[in-house]
Amino acid sequence: MRKVITAKTSCSEEMLEICDRISKLNIDCLIESRENLLRIKIFGYDKDSIVENYRTIVSIIERVHRKYTKDEEGMYEYSLSDLKYPVNKDLIIDTLKALGHNVKYLKEEGVIKTSLELDKLNEILCELNEIYGELAFRNIGSKPVKNVIVLAAYLTGKDVDEVIEEGLEKEFFREENGRIVLNKDIKLAKKELAGIEVEKQ
Repeated sequence: MRKVITAKTSCSEEMLEICDRISKLNIDCLIESRENLLRIKIFGYDKDSIVENYRTIVSIIERVHRKYTKDEEGMYEYSLSDLKYPVNKDLIIDTLKALGHNVKYLKEEGVIKTSLELDKLNEILCELNEIYGELAFRNIGSKPVKNVIVLAAYLTGKDVDEVIEEGLEKEFFREENGRIVLNKDIKLAKKELAGIEVEKQ
């Protein structure tokens, strides 16, 4: 028995990612490609397992397709687990909004939707991740405090130590038991240190 899936892809990157994901599954299938078309033949002796494998592959195709093709709102869809760099969602959302990009977070799906293409998003995430890494050598309190520091450093081009010092001087932060913690409203800290207005999530 077999089932066949035919899918149209928008670019070679999308096609390669779909093929790569399917190849990592323990599914007996044959993948054929021609230009921007994919044909996946699923084989098996059990009807239920073929149907289950069919649904799994269709789900992968749809998930990857949304990363490379805009929806009716002009937005791409990225699963947090698929992002190349481990940057927390709140920092991603604040940064993209500050840069003027449309962005939504779908909590139940664990998905970020934005008008930004994947390559551009990964460039931003790479920089944010590098800045975040610098905080590992400093005794910073909660994640929101770290996010403010990274956001401000990214948007202003300042060193993280400059941002921390400015935050302490302006009393947005304070030292408590050797740690840098938040001293004022988080939105006010974002506005003053990073120069942005942040809407309530």
